Amino acid sequence: MGARFADQPEVEKAVIRAGELCREHYSSWEEFSAGYILGRALRFDEESFGHMYSSALTPHRILSKDLASPWRNIPFQPL
Repeated sequence: MGARFADQPEVEKAVIRAGELCREHYSSWEEFSAGYILGRALRFDEESFGHMYSSALTPHRILSKDLASPWRNIPFQPL
C-alpha cells in the first residue's frame, strides 16, 4: 500500500489470505517462525546455519518465552 501498488481493501484482502494460508501449513507462531528461519538459512546462508539463521533465532526465542509476547497473547488459530 505504501508503494501504491494496491489500495487498502486489496491489501487487507491479501493479508487475510496470507494468514489463511499460513494457518493451513503451521499450527503455531513458533512453527511459522521456524519455517521462516529455515527459509532464511536456505536462501541467504547458502544452505548453512550462518548469520541469517542466527540473527533470526534470538527474536524467535524471545517471542517464544516472554509472557508478554504477542505469541503468548494472540492466538495463531482463530477462536
